[in-house]
Amino acid sequence: MKKIVYLHGLESKQGGEKVSFLAGVGTVNAPAMDYESLDLKEFILTLGMPDLIIGSSMGGYVADIIGSQLGVDVLLFNPALHGRRSVYQFNEDYGSQNYKRTIVLGTEDNVINPETTKKLWSVYGNHAKYDEVEGMGHRTPLDVFINMYNKHA
Repeated sequence: MKKIVYLHGLESKQGGEKVSFLAGVGTVNAPAMDYESLDLKEFILTLGMPDLIIGSSMGGYVADIIGSQLGVDVLLFNPALHGRRSVYQFNEDYGSQNYKRTIVLGTEDNVINPETTKKLWSVYGNHAKYDEVEGMGHRTPLDVFINMYNKHA
């Protein structure tokens, strides 16, 4: 059974329909995240070695760092790789591990601009597979989440 870590967004809460779905397809660890006081190095030690890390918004940013350090594939929904919340930048560098990065972007996201996300990764030479969802904003509806999981996980 697949071991999955799910990291919610900055203004979201632990649990919910997405975690319930994931619990039906694998063993899921979906901790309550306090991004303001998160010690990323300590947090990574608590994870063990998951098969997949899924993150949404700020959770996507953190999932991407962890995936790069552990060499674990990530599925990121509108990840906060840039944007208004720069106060939450962590001191940890991206690792050099090889991992698969899939980014799901809502074309109507007015919180984390999808075009800026794509440009950011092309400038730094970090290649990711992108999947754009027409009409989706920053929040990911459950049906889109399930479809993207089934397509990319």
